[in-house]
Amino acid sequence: MDFAYKGILQILLHLPKPLENFLFVLIYPIYQILHRNRAWGRVQRHLELTHLETQTSPRKIFFALYKNYLQSLRYLCHMPKALQCVQFENEEIIREPLENGIPVVATGIHQGAFEMMHRVLTRYSAHVYLFTHSFPSQALTRLLHQIRKTPGLEERETESVAKTLREFLKNKGILAMLIDQATEARGTPVEILHRPAELFLRLPLKAMEMGAGIVTFRTFYENGKHIICFEKFYPPKSNSENVSVQIADDISHWISEHPSQWTWNYHRNFTRGIEK
Repeated sequence: MDFAYKGILQILLHLPKPLENFLFVLIYPIYQILHRNRAWGRVQRHLELTHLETQTSPRKIFFALYKNYLQSLRYLCHMPKALQCVQFENEEIIREPLENGIPVVATGIHQGAFEMMHRVLTRYSAHVYLFTHSFPSQALTRLLHQIRKTPGLEERETESVAKTLREFLKNKGILAMLIDQATEARGTPVEILHRPAELFLRLPLKAMEMGAGIVTFRTFYENGKHIICFEKFYPPKSNSENVSVQIADDISHWISEHPSQWTWNYHRNFTRGIEK
């Protein structure tokens, strides 16, 4: 099984662009039919509820997910073309607190080629912590660990939250988190795009209470570049309620700015206040 996954990875890494596009054209109609009442249908409903159906479409969203996933794999495998098309903006937002000895929770969302986000954080600290989940397939989990491996970044299971939080604060490093999706965690109620939603901010806010700052950042694709943009810094001991509202407002803006690049298909998006 390990050999099979590695073989598939090599094929995906080296697909010529015309074949890459043709593969999507071939697969998308089948996916749409099979997932009409699941992921594809959720995307369509979410676009209608948020009134963004005039700006994008399920097809554009799934095409962006597909392309960004392939680009993420190529970046993780250090392919030169993928590395060259990454551009950084506002790096001083994360550099300054770290240089002043303030540990930072770097929070983002599943937008653009988001697999790039956590690996680039090792540019700013030798102590980067990231919570990950294992997949049912041990072979797939081993392969992902292998290609995601980055000096300075430690992957941790969610069971080690307390220990990881202590180490992160002690080492004055970076705790990397995506806050718009989680499988089992309890979210913080917010509004995103004027719809009831939840963000998984409890751990970042707890770390902020204990002396860490929060830096928001995002990834999006524009003009042939994958932009990694640092947005805001929230100092330690900031008001948690205000921070939650401001982050939710920013995320609404990020999605509206690049609606085709967010992962609308996640099953817990916009489910707060709705029977699940």
